Amino acid sequence: MENQKTESVGKLISIIHRQAQIYLNAKLNPYGLNYSEYISLANLSPDNSGNNQKHLSDILIIDGALTTRAMKSLENKGYIIREKSKSDKRANNVKLTIKGIEMQPIILSALKDWTDVILEGMNEEEKDDIIQKLTVMSANALNVTKGTSYEKT
Repeated sequence: MENQKTESVGKLISIIHRQAQIYLNAKLNPYGLNYSEYISLANLSPDNSGNNQKHLSDILIIDGALTTRAMKSLENKGYIIREKSKSDKRANNVKLTIKGIEMQPIILSALKDWTDVILEGMNEEEKDDIIQKLTVMSANALNVTKGTSYEKT
């Protein structure tokens, strides 16, 4: 039974992730945004300080090519402006447009609504506990995949 519980953790996390994408895509599709776009928009600073495209990839823990595609699409849709960095010509700085700044509270509200949905029925202690445990699990996953070697089983 213990093995079944361990094996199902990944499956349950995958289900939650896929359902989050379905929920958020439905909420944000009217604005012409897909998952990689609204997650990127949500993580850009509204005061346009420190919005470097590489930094965004790093904090979202996603591939730079995916970030580049999302940024190009967001730029075409009028949510952001990309500019070459003055200090590093290979880097892009990203600035939110007025449209992008106005979109952030809508995205953050949808993300909060989803969090409320999945935490329904839990008290504050249980919510804090699950967040702490998921934080540890995320760190463990990153340590293995971003580390220098994988353990062989």
